[in-house]
Amino acid sequence: MKNIIFYLGLLVSTLVSFTTTAEQEAQTFSDAELAQMLAPIALYPDSLLTHILIASTYPIEIIEAHRWLKKNDNLDTEQKTQLLEVFDWDASVKALIPFERVLSRLSEDLSWTQALGDAFLQDESGVLLSIQTLRKQAKQAGSLKKMDNMDIRYEDSNILILPREKEVVYVPYYDSRVVYGSWFWAAYPPVYWHSYHREYVSRHRPFYWHTGVHITFNYFFSAFHWHNRHVVVVAPHRVHYRNYSQRPRRLIAHGGYAKRWSHQSSHRKGVAYRTKKTSEKYYSKRVGVHRIHNQSNKSHHNFKKNLHRYNHLSHKAKGDVKHKVKHDKVQANSATKQFASHHKPRNTSTHHYKQSRRVNEHSRKLKTHLSKRDTLSMRKQHPHRANKSNRSVSHKSASTKRHYSNSSKR
Repeated sequence: MKNIIFYLGLLVSTLVSFTTTAEQEAQTFSDAELAQMLAPIALYPDSLLTHILIASTYPIEIIEAHRWLKKNDNLDTEQKTQLLEVFDWDASVKALIPFERVLSRLSEDLSWTQALGDAFLQDESGVLLSIQTLRKQAKQAGSLKKMDNMDIRYEDSNILILPREKEVVYVPYYDSRVVYGSWFWAAYPPVYWHSYHREYVSRHRPFYWHTGVHITFNYFFSAFHWHNRHVVVVAPHRVHYRNYSQRPRRLIAHGGYAKRWSHQSSHRKGVAYRTKKTSEKYYSKRVGVHRIHNQSNKSHHNFKKNLHRYNHLSHKAKGDVKHKVKHDKVQANSATKQFASHHKPRNTSTHHYKQSRRVNEHSRKLKTHLSKRDTLSMRKQHPHRANKSNRSVSHKSASTKRHYSNSSKR
């Protein structure tokens, strides 16, 4: 009886293990699915491709960055750089801000972006191997020879695509159905992105080049370590935008500050992972209730602080956009007031007005004084007026009569 129970338990555990393995295999991406997914970006320059792969693991931040970019498209690069400092987005998401078309693709084709991020988290080495496979396929088709704005290099069995100008990055548009020649996986045709306006490609001219993007902030801080099949990064603040020539790809990949890229689940912002294994990998640590409360308070404080700083910088940046018009208007008003003050009539100015009032007041007092003096002299010259005055006060008291009588005798 014990043996029967033992064998039944062993059978059940085997079935559960087999079912779990089958589910995991169904959730992983095959080589054909990876090639299908990576076809529209495998021929991008390595520096841009590393940012796309890392940023795809944070789809919410991609959407936020794209919306912010559309709202602030009237700002110049320097103003955008200042405003981006207050956001806690991942550095790779911020690095995609100058590449408006790329960021728009990632935001609009969100299902593809999320699948790319899931594949990169599940099997980083498999994604990099698939990129190399597609590049070799494009080489066999003769397409890499026609990449005018790129420097194609070969290291061992790996193909590197690097910008020819270190301060300018060109983004190619190509037809993924043509550039790779004969497609190996007929059941999984490559993802094809429809072109924007005026983007024409053909077999003889397989690449269309967008306007070069001038890099003016931290950009070269990640690279492919093709030999080990993973992405390495250095701290973005260690890579100043003026040091392009001093920070080549090899120095990033093999420098003393370089380390293997690791996913930060805090930037995921609640987006579910594709597999249970991946979810457990990044949420394996349990956090206490008190720690969650402290983190929530700290996050709220940082949000208010960053919001205040963003509003200040945004107001300043938007004020700079209208500064010229406003400055001209202020100058015009100032010139008008200055002109009016210099060309006013002298008697209407404040000083002359006050002086005129003082003169008028003095004249009025003088006239009053002269009028009284003339009246007294006239009374002395005409005695009948004094008699009239005496008659007018006849009803007064004796002292009053005596006063007026004496004054008339004088």
